[in-house]
Amino acid sequence: MKVLFRAGFLLILLVHREQVTEAVSLETNKETDTVKAEDVCVAVDDSKPSDFLYIGNGSSGAIPVLQFKLSEIISFKSQFELRTFDPEGILFFGDIGGEHNWFLLALRKHYLEIQFPNDLSQTAITGGPVISDGEWKQISIANLNSTIIVTVNKEEVIKNHQPMENEDVEGKGVLRIGIGAMFPNSSLKLTLNPPLDGCLRNWDWVRQETPVLNRLIESSESQRCWKSVVPGSYFPGYGAAQFESHLFIDNLSMKETENWSLTVELSLRPVVANGILFAILDLKNNLSFSIALNDTQQAFTLTFAGKDLGSLRFPPELCSGEFQVQQLILANKQLVFKSLEDEVIWNVADDFEALQAVWDQPGTTVYLGGLPDWDPAAVNSYYHGCMRVKIQGNRVDVDTAKKKYGGIRSHSCPADLQLGVGK
Repeated sequence: MKVLFRAGFLLILLVHREQVTEAVSLETNKETDTVKAEDVCVAVDDSKPSDFLYIGNGSSGAIPVLQFKLSEIISFKSQFELRTFDPEGILFFGDIGGEHNWFLLALRKHYLEIQFPNDLSQTAITGGPVISDGEWKQISIANLNSTIIVTVNKEEVIKNHQPMENEDVEGKGVLRIGIGAMFPNSSLKLTLNPPLDGCLRNWDWVRQETPVLNRLIESSESQRCWKSVVPGSYFPGYGAAQFESHLFIDNLSMKETENWSLTVELSLRPVVANGILFAILDLKNNLSFSIALNDTQQAFTLTFAGKDLGSLRFPPELCSGEFQVQQLILANKQLVFKSLEDEVIWNVADDFEALQAVWDQPGTTVYLGGLPDWDPAAVNSYYHGCMRVKIQGNRVDVDTAKKKYGGIRSHSCPADLQLGVGK
């Protein structure tokens, strides 16, 4: 095996310059849009400190790629503080001289994991405490005498010895690191979901200055993190998340299929009480079902089979800053929509089987936070606020979306400005 990061972990910004410029301009322009005071339902603390680096922009192409010459390395140790609610994703990926000699630090099922190549394929080692609880944690990674040591809050959690071949690369070549993502056009296959909705601060990369990261953060709003966060998925009021319906379909027996039902639970904390929360589109992109917030009517409005079905008044606590749970149950040819204080039941016998057929059909899509951007009504459909979603009783991980607008945060929302509750 080649030297496993004999150089340690170093950073300097290289980047896909065109991709970064495009992604930054798109999100920065829209993040500076202001909400009219009279439209605000829940005010949030959207302040972003200039020394907080957001590492979840990989899916939009904004990947900081950093490098140092091995001859300039003065330490084999690096450390940073991480805050995340995301259970899975890449912290950083690096290599020396190409993909034959690489290293990965990631989260999998809430725990740290390191990966590196071996003679046959690759090795993965997982360990340590739960990381994705939203608390700041100091993480240290070092290569000491061919031994990889990972610590969390100064306690050793992973230690692995890797013997080196008789090849001294010290002083030769370049170490590259991609923060929050693989390098563009990488051929390596990883069995994890790459984007990590997380934040770094107080980094020290081999005891060298990294002013280029500071400049990146200062120049781009989308590269910064919120000061305080709470768990949930944040929709910024522009763009939606698209899923394939088969992600939520259980393997049902014939009897269970005859008794088919659909349950959706929406836990909401809206910044603006308007926009589509949940929608189903058939194979031909016809709107089969939707639930929306309607600020004008001060009610949830529902459409079914292309028709307005009815509405349910907003609960008095919708704008309290606390998450409000709404539940939809479609079963036995009835649709039940309820909050903690109210409930409405509609008879949908005429269209029940048609919606079931749409739901089971390959190509059916589910949208959260708005309609697809090609729809003329999309611009007025986007939800602005925090949301936690369960479909068929299972929590939806927004990172599993087939398509997701870059400004959506899958696992974190800015804290409520008044309640002041956040990590």
